[in-house]
Amino acid sequence: RGRTVEYEVLIKANFSAKLCATNMVVTVPTPPSATTCRIKVSGAGKAKYDPEGNALVWRISRLQGLQETSLTAVVDLAPMAKPVVWSRPPISLDFQVLMFTASGLLVRFLKVFEKSNYHSVKWVRYMTKAGSYQVRI
Repeated sequence: RGRTVEYEVLIKANFSAKLCATNMVVTVPTPPSATTCRIKVSGAGKAKYDPEGNALVWRISRLQGLQETSLTAVVDLAPMAKPVVWSRPPISLDFQVLMFTASGLLVRFLKVFEKSNYHSVKWVRYMTKAGSYQVRI
């Protein structure tokens, strides 16, 4: 008799609706004995099962601020004579948010000194990129 593992992942964009997160990749680890996976995404993005990496990979190209999206998956496990303890690696998330600084740091003044008469454009582009964002399950 086979066993199953059920996942429900909810992502909330907890920043201004004027901003959006881009290039989001959520990696949800699965047990090594996983055989098949049934995935349903409600909202943004597409998800697939990566058997080589033992993970569900959910890619979201764009998520507007103050929105939420969810993933539900059921993973079937191979029957085993002696169950092996799974270490449960963390769920990881990678993303970018343009024109947002998580620290609140703002550039008020910028002056460029260049000997070759370079004319600078007076515009600053902020980009917040996830470093190591992991959640233990």
